Amino acid sequence: MLPLTGIKVLDFTHLLPGEVCVAILSDMGAEVVRIEAPTPGLAHKLEPIVDGESLFYWSMQRDKTRLKVDLKNPEGLALVKKLVAEADVVTENFRTGVMDRLGLGFNDLRAINPKLIYLSITGYGQDSELQDTPVHDLNLCAEAGILSLNRRENERPVIPALPISDYMAGMLATLSVMAALVEVRSGGEGRALDISMADAAISAMSVLGSIVLYTGKTPHDGGFSYPKEYPNYNVYECKDGGYLAVACLERPFWQTFCKVIGRPDLEGAIDSPAEHGGLIATLTQLVKTRTRDDWGAVFHGTKCCVSPVNSINEAFQKYPLKDRGMIADLPHPTLGNIPQILFPVDKQLRRTSWQDSPKSSFSELIGLLNKSGYSSDEIDKLVQRKIISLPAEVTTSRVSSSR
Repeated sequence: MLPLTGIKVLDFTHLLPGEVCVAILSDMGAEVVRIEAPTPGLAHKLEPIVDGESLFYWSMQRDKTRLKVDLKNPEGLALVKKLVAEADVVTENFRTGVMDRLGLGFNDLRAINPKLIYLSITGYGQDSELQDTPVHDLNLCAEAGILSLNRRENERPVIPALPISDYMAGMLATLSVMAALVEVRSGGEGRALDISMADAAISAMSVLGSIVLYTGKTPHDGGFSYPKEYPNYNVYECKDGGYLAVACLERPFWQTFCKVIGRPDLEGAIDSPAEHGGLIATLTQLVKTRTRDDWGAVFHGTKCCVSPVNSINEAFQKYPLKDRGMIADLPHPTLGNIPQILFPVDKQLRRTSWQDSPKSSFSELIGLLNKSGYSSDEIDKLVQRKIISLPAEVTTSRVSSSR
């Protein structure tokens, strides 16, 4: 049995921070019903598009029952409120006030279900002066100061390869939900959880932030940037255009590195910052004498924190995804099995229990609606009147492991 088996999540999220949170809860066994708008949102339109389907969208939809509902229709709203009575958690990431205007705010739903945990993820938080300002990850990385750090001196900032505030907010939201579930299980009432993507972005700089607040200086001006390009913490180009990542920060690792490259005489130069420029130049020239794979063979087994810079495809080929319980397949009605990268929570338990975890009636869409008081005829009428729309496969099957 998975850790969150039996926990029911009613999911209104439609952007990555909320979807990350709900995907983690789902990976831990929570039963998720996703409420979607009648018209496709941004995630449905993001590339790559295959046979009309966005692979970006489907990357986060594993093991979720999906139901399109017209929330502006009183009957659609009434249907959702019936589902709330059976839920443990409601998740949403609209701008502040949207759910209240729909009649689905925390106070509205708490009246139906006092034990309900109500998670809201917004750009700036529920009580911020900027609560009505639309924002995306790049904006928050820029405003938080992260983007200013993502560059070399006198060069333009580079957009981070991963959406930092999105993933940080999703992870912190998950922790908050888990803590609230413990509280409810201990006899407490439900609560509203306020997660700010801006707060999440700032929290990613907790180490640097503490130093900045104390010194009043920027990392560049104060000389305390971390990570920073040092001779023994750097990326060097190889003969074939590949790259080698050197992270020999500890002295024993650096000593081994110098011996492996045949230059033990360089070891002491690391102690003098004045020599770092020349040391980097020497290593740049030396690393270019061999290909990336040649260096990989040279450093294999040396355990001194040196790695080839892999492409994502190479990483997935080399990393034991199946053995680590990190990959599964999402059955799709038209695209076939879509590989999924799972979140690595409680790996051993997930690997041994995933296929054996039974699906509850909450994950069976028709059964769920029947349980909420809707007959099959009533469901058909709601579909015909476009108040709800059922997915083509009726329900998303539980992810089957591709091990």
